[in-house]
Amino acid sequence: MKIDKISNSTYKISNLVRTNIISDVLTLFDISSHNDGNIITISGINSLTTFKEWEKKLEHPLIDYIQAEQIFDNFAAISLYLEKIGMQLSHLNPDNIIVINNSHFIPLNFDNLFIIKNDKITIDTLYNKKNPYLSLDLIDNNSIPFVINFKCFYSSLALLIYDKLIGITKNSDFEQDLLVIYGTRLYWMLRYSFEKKPEDRLIIIM
Repeated sequence: MKIDKISNSTYKISNLVRTNIISDVLTLFDISSHNDGNIITISGINSLTTFKEWEKKLEHPLIDYIQAEQIFDNFAAISLYLEKIGMQLSHLNPDNIIVINNSHFIPLNFDNLFIIKNDKITIDTLYNKKNPYLSLDLIDNNSIPFVINFKCFYSSLALLIYDKLIGITKNSDFEQDLLVIYGTRLYWMLRYSFEKKPEDRLIIIM
């Protein structure tokens, strides 16, 4: 993707796919946009940065519980909308996420968006195994196309939140590490998203 700042409140992003769906996602957050082919223009906003630029501007490498829950809800709303129209992303990619007004996180890797059929998606595009937020079910997969339950995405979302809240390391123990927020709504949402079988995973917006 390529981002151009047109004015203080308008940005143009090019080299995208399925910009019509991206525009629909933006409306979930009352963000105005216009799509034209592989270009989308976003207007009436205060700021737009990439996810990695947003990370660099954080005062601390880890975020607090409240912000982590807000970001979870942000992506959960997008996930549930996509499911409503019969589609789902296979994973999140930190190289293809934008942050609008420092509060709305929008994935743009819609080349990894697939049609749900009988609760499954068929992944037929290549993906980067070095992606820290790759869905758990894709890490050991070595074949394309790959058929998997659409809820595989939930573990990718959980990994992003876990990483920003606690930090992913090679020795990460998701179940044990999450005990620091045990009993909270976010704990249970992450816990359900890390279920071993994707069909057992769950996202609920309250």
